Amino acid sequence: MKLDDALSQYLSIASSKVTSYSHQELHRFGRSIGLDRTVEALAPPEIAGYAESVVAAGGDIHGRLAPLKEFLGYLNKSGLSAHSLAPHVKIPRATARAVAASKRADDSIQMTESGIALLTEELATLKGQREGIIDMIRLAAADKDFKENAPLDAVRETQGKAEARIRELEETLRHAVVVSTSGPSKGVRVGDSVVLQDAGTGKNVTFKLTDSAEADPLTGKVSISSPIGQAMLGATKGQKIAVRAPKGDRHYTVSAIKA
Repeated sequence: MKLDDALSQYLSIASSKVTSYSHQELHRFGRSIGLDRTVEALAPPEIAGYAESVVAAGGDIHGRLAPLKEFLGYLNKSGLSAHSLAPHVKIPRATARAVAASKRADDSIQMTESGIALLTEELATLKGQREGIIDMIRLAAADKDFKENAPLDAVRETQGKAEARIRELEETLRHAVVVSTSGPSKGVRVGDSVVLQDAGTGKNVTFKLTDSAEADPLTGKVSISSPIGQAMLGATKGQKIAVRAPKGDRHYTVSAIKA
């Protein structure tokens, strides 16, 4: 069975306990791993790698990984996967308090101008799609057999995910404050791109330090609340830093800082 089909089956069965946010995060996982891949082809190392990338990016770690852990447990229990993949999703215990602190209503969210622009563009696009989704629902609803109307269920699921994302974007942008990247700075700050040299391999890797709302490990944007973000914040060019990782500390040298 393909991962896309397994997700649809799980979301249909567990619809009563799966929130719109969980829908979004499970599909984010699917797009990252590959929706066209077979479930049986999923391997523990890549599941662990995905989970580690979420932890490294920071933000709502528990909210993103808990639904994934439930889904992977379902794959094994239902016989869709012979691998026990859920245990490879490690959720740090400290994230619950960090998430609660980050969600205080009066908190501002420091973001770069480009980050705000991207979220604003995404919000406008999603709102612009509302009318089209409604038209699709009307067409699908023309089939009066609602119990077996898979197209209608699919469109409603699309609508639910879109509306959940719209609410998330509106809340983020309501608290967004543009962080200044101009003027003198004694070290790495939010909005900076940082080139790190791995002490073990000698290879360079570049990260952009952002708030958790803007973090995206797939594009190299890491949150200031993540282990690597905390290590980079305030560091100066040439400074050596240590980053906590599940398999032990990783050591880097700050090669360059670009505002």
